[in-house]
Amino acid sequence: MANQDFNVAGALKVRPAEESDAAHLHTFCFPEKTKTQVTQELKADLESDGQTIRLVAESSGYPIGQITVSKNSGDPGIAQVGNLAVSGPFRQLGVADNLMEAAEAAATENGAKTLEIELPSSETNVIQRYKDWGFVEKPLVVLQKMLDAEEVEEVEDTSEGDEQIADTGGEQQELLNT
Repeated sequence: MANQDFNVAGALKVRPAEESDAAHLHTFCFPEKTKTQVTQELKADLESDGQTIRLVAESSGYPIGQITVSKNSGDPGIAQVGNLAVSGPFRQLGVADNLMEAAEAAATENGAKTLEIELPSSETNVIQRYKDWGFVEKPLVVLQKMLDAEEVEEVEDTSEGDEQIADTGGEQQELLNT
């Protein structure tokens, strides 16, 4: 028998997630997690009083992709997108594009003027995909200092430590002003 090519067409629907989607999201998008984890995360999003909107892409009645849009607690004009996942066989069919378009619409409906996502710099392919969707890199500096338990306890236990913290804040402000 010779190889034959077939054109397969299907409908894709993007809609708000429902609690009953958990099992299929586990199967198609998050097999590395337990079904309980996926169910709990979905339930938390659904009970977030609109702080997080989870959208699913459905094909033939099965959720095969998802994305979340979360309000920024400090700035209502900013929303974060995240948790974009699409089942392997559907990744080349534009499902992620449709999910991103729906996420943008949902964010706009909720008053957001800007979408953001934080990604590790090592995720170059993912970063490029978000750039393809119109995201731009914004300069950001993350500073981190690891403290051992003894140093933290000393600062918490002495009032002198409080004075040192206040003085440090002043020094930081002076550095910022110069």
